[in-house]
Amino acid sequence: MKLQEAPAMWGRDEVSNILDVARNNEFSTFANLKSEMGRLIDIDLSFRKVIDGLNHSKDWFAAFFVLRAHSNFLAACRMGMSGQIPECYALLRSCIENALYGVFLAKNPEFRETWLRRHDSEEHKKVVRKEFKIGRMIECAKSIDAKEGEVAQQLYEQTIDHGAHPNERALMRSLQIEEKEDNVEFLSIYLDAAPDHLKPILKTTAQVGVCTLSLFRPIYKERYDILGVTDALDHIKRGI
Repeated sequence: MKLQEAPAMWGRDEVSNILDVARNNEFSTFANLKSEMGRLIDIDLSFRKVIDGLNHSKDWFAAFFVLRAHSNFLAACRMGMSGQIPECYALLRSCIENALYGVFLAKNPEFRETWLRRHDSEEHKKVVRKEFKIGRMIECAKSIDAKEGEVAQQLYEQTIDHGAHPNERALMRSLQIEEKEDNVEFLSIYLDAAPDHLKPILKTTAQVGVCTLSLFRPIYKERYDILGVTDALDHIKRGI
């Protein structure tokens, strides 16, 4: 898709201006962190192979969550490349959650209607809150694949620690303190372009992408094998 020229008045307000800075950071990340970008591109390709191979699958309901997980992964790539690091962790948490929900509902189809009727009433909402607890879904994932379920739990907790929930680590990592002669200034970094800060978040994004795809593999094992996604994941996992 060819990039459009910026419309009139673009960049003259703070919203469009910061979007421009974020875009420039994305270009810089793409050009300078080639190894990290190559891994993310490979993960995206695996997602697309899986999605293209989901036609006529008997586990069609879980396919909706594959799509949402992929969308979250792409959004996290963009946030990470731009330097919006705490915000990226929030998207990575959502990516993992979509995988956990998809796997849980694939293995427990009797809960699909419960989930779909969440907004029918307050009573339905209470039932969903009771049945769809993240701990329960992680245990479901572990019962299917103990190793990947454990990785999902670790990554999920990591996303919370670093920005998916407001907490000390997310705040302090993006905070700069400058002591001046007569006062102390606190500066919060919105866009962090430092390569030594970008590399860890891009690595975590890759880890979440691989884990998410791996969680869905038992549901679509035959298709993963035929499409070469199983082999691709084994290759991508090396070094992360």
